[in-house]
Amino acid sequence: MGYEHIEVELKQHSRHEGTPCGDYFISKKTEAHTTLILCDGKGHGIKANVAATMYANFLMKLLENNYSLRAACKKLIEIMRYSTNKANIPYAVFTVARILNDGVTTILSYNMPVPIFISTKKAKIMTQRNVENIAGAELKETNCYLRNNDGIMLVSDGVTQAGIGRGYAFGWGSEKLSEFVSEKLENHIKYTDLPNEIYEEIWKTCEQNNDDDISIVIAHAREGSIATVFTGPPSKQEDDSKYVREFLLTSGKKIICGGTTAGVIAKNLGREINVKMTSPSPFTPPSYEIQGIDLVTEGAISLNQFYNIIDADRNLMEEDNPVTQIYDLLMQADKIIFYIGSANTAEETDISFIQRGIKRRQEIVPLIAEKMQQLGKIVVIEWI
Repeated sequence: MGYEHIEVELKQHSRHEGTPCGDYFISKKTEAHTTLILCDGKGHGIKANVAATMYANFLMKLLENNYSLRAACKKLIEIMRYSTNKANIPYAVFTVARILNDGVTTILSYNMPVPIFISTKKAKIMTQRNVENIAGAELKETNCYLRNNDGIMLVSDGVTQAGIGRGYAFGWGSEKLSEFVSEKLENHIKYTDLPNEIYEEIWKTCEQNNDDDISIVIAHAREGSIATVFTGPPSKQEDDSKYVREFLLTSGKKIICGGTTAGVIAKNLGREINVKMTSPSPFTPPSYEIQGIDLVTEGAISLNQFYNIIDADRNLMEEDNPVTQIYDLLMQADKIIFYIGSANTAEETDISFIQRGIKRRQEIVPLIAEKMQQLGKIVVIEWI
């Protein structure tokens, strides 16, 4: 059984072909929540893009420093007003959404189009309420709960104001957008295809001439997948059974990296370790089999090699290779849990490992985690 994972779809297009988009989108996933920020800089082109990028990242940094949503938004608005008045930096409007891991969602908007709630069959304009009045501008909030296959849609005003002067007095509007999305959902369109469908409709409405920068963000909940990697024995031998039990109770794929680690787990399970593959090549680590475990392989070398191929072309990889198998299992996962044992093993004090630049598991796993997070995966590290 998996968990509710938030998948994010994005479609952006600048007003003028070949120029930077004046909208900027950023998202971040943690074990606790997913945060989305869509920022629309005043005007178009480079200045608008710089303003939107700067303010969106500033807002994300405030949230990372434990500001509440409201406090962060209020601080950002104050900074923008100061920057506009004192430094002649264009201001921006924005929407920020935070989706907790239980589906509880809060959305705050500052002069942006109303968010839209979407399910597999219908779209609905969300109800907002004013929560802050800052120098005459309203900060508005809306709340909802996302279950599996539910989602929210955030857009810039290039979407809702599309078509002004081309059959629409005030543009396409949130109502027309919601109706269009509902029609597509009734025809069983996938969330992954919906942003492109909306953009194509805007393109037709604007008679093949974008009136503004366009951003469409859809964040939807789906059943996610988990992979758990156990590498290195626990620091205290008396804790072996505790962490082996935790490892077995995790959902999804289970991977053991390390011969000594495999021995600890097999002993606690009362199961045999069988050699699955050995290779005369020093570049192909050995792999083993333990009943109930998806993949068992050597530790430090396998992890170092996996780190080296994260950005490589999958088509170039050997199929019958445990490092490739690690790659496939972790790339298919949305959430990756690492149990990193602190006990020293023989390989970590082997001078030949040091000479070949093979990093210890305590060093290489955080580097792997960083790359995985850059790919949008949730990574949890448990030091044991």
